[in-house]
Amino acid sequence: MATRRYGISRGENMDQVTEAVGAATATDNMEFTFDLATNLTREDVLLALGKIAAHILKGNFPPA
Repeated sequence: MATRRYGISRGENMDQVTEAVGAATATDNMEFTFDLATNLTREDVLLALGKIAAHILKGNFPPA
């Protein structure tokens, strides 16, 4: 099965979550990556995770 990567930037909405085919991960079967160099707060990360969850719930699963 193909792997998927989901991404969103601070201030974007659920419909702006990006979804792409990704390379298999080395150790985990799910990963969410964020860039601490952009001064993200804990709240920023949690809000983005909520939007990614909403995006996954809204779409087809598993992705085709």
